[in-house]
Amino acid sequence: MNHVLLIRIILIVIGAVLLGSTIFSLAKRVMTETLCLVWGILSMMFVFAGITLRPVQWVRYISTSGSLIIFVVIVCVIWCSFFITMQISVLRRKNQELAMQISLINQENQRIKERLAELEKNIVCD
Repeated sequence: MNHVLLIRIILIVIGAVLLGSTIFSLAKRVMTETLCLVWGILSMMFVFAGITLRPVQWVRYISTSGSLIIFVVIVCVIWCSFFITMQISVLRRKNQELAMQISLINQENQRIKERLAELEKNIVCD
């Protein structure tokens, strides 16, 4: 298997794994829809690049071990970015839930204040 074909296959595999992970995280409600869309587009770009690009001159400038190191670094950066994006999505969902809970507590607090004002008015009148 020549070097160019290996690069193309790696790009397609990275894109496919990234797309599968994105769909899985969307199904599990781990990542928000907007961020899943961005990651889906990015993964499709990897697949498209693997299908259409022909890095013929790559072998001329970078050795096989250099290519391996570059791809390992790229995979690590993509994985770390994906993980950070998932954590941001989880925090955004928790923040939204917290805002809803605070809103409900504020409504309950307002009802308690109104009830207390009525009770004070009844005590003063008696």
